[in-house]
Amino acid sequence: MQTSILTKYREARLPWYTIYPTVPEFSAAVGAEAYEELLRDLPADDSVSLYLHIPFCRSICWYCGFPTTITRQDAPILNYLAVLRDEIRLVSEQAPHALPVSDVHFGGGTPTLMGPPEFLVVMELLRRRFAFRKTATVAVEIDPRTFTADMAEALGAADVNRSSLGVQSFDPIVQKAINRVQSEAQTAAAVEELRRHGVSRINFDLIFGLPNQTVQSCVQTARRRSPCAPTGLRCSATRTFRPL
Repeated sequence: MQTSILTKYREARLPWYTIYPTVPEFSAAVGAEAYEELLRDLPADDSVSLYLHIPFCRSICWYCGFPTTITRQDAPILNYLAVLRDEIRLVSEQAPHALPVSDVHFGGGTPTLMGPPEFLVVMELLRRRFAFRKTATVAVEIDPRTFTADMAEALGAADVNRSSLGVQSFDPIVQKAINRVQSEAQTAAAVEELRRHGVSRINFDLIFGLPNQTVQSCVQTARRRSPCAPTGLRCSATRTFRPL
């Protein structure tokens, strides 16, 4: 990359391009009526993608820029899921037909903080309200530190076929600096449980540009294969951040 480009953008407060339109373009001019009209006009044979945001975590990762709330209690999550189920019904009712779905992604926050029964209820409602393609990808973001065997079983029962594990870095010095201390054993256990329940498409989220991170530690994290990354597991650097 050209040095001039790095110099120009490294200190810039740019919008996150993981969502489109980006946040600075959000406007009250696009309200419920415009949303309803858009849903009603969707072509019957065009597939849609569904993104469900679960904005709760047990602790804050200091690099995170996504909307989330720290909670030690389950009540806020349960209340949110009740509203989410209402939203699923409202969206599905605006379309003149059951919208065909090619992709579903649960993001956060930490989607797997919801209990296994609650996750299964949400998935059952989605499948009842929308027409899932046989080849539909159902993906869930996972924090290995709070991931349980029961949740892995629920993901398998709901036919989840892709998972994204937050790793960021295996360097303990970097982990401490970003308030995300996560052992390799925790990551390995999550991978093992996912594979045991049939979730075979797994990727790791890695970040470069973190505090105390070096080129060497980035390379070592990406090369780490055992026990966390058995043969066939692909790790991908998915997010880039300005060094803190």
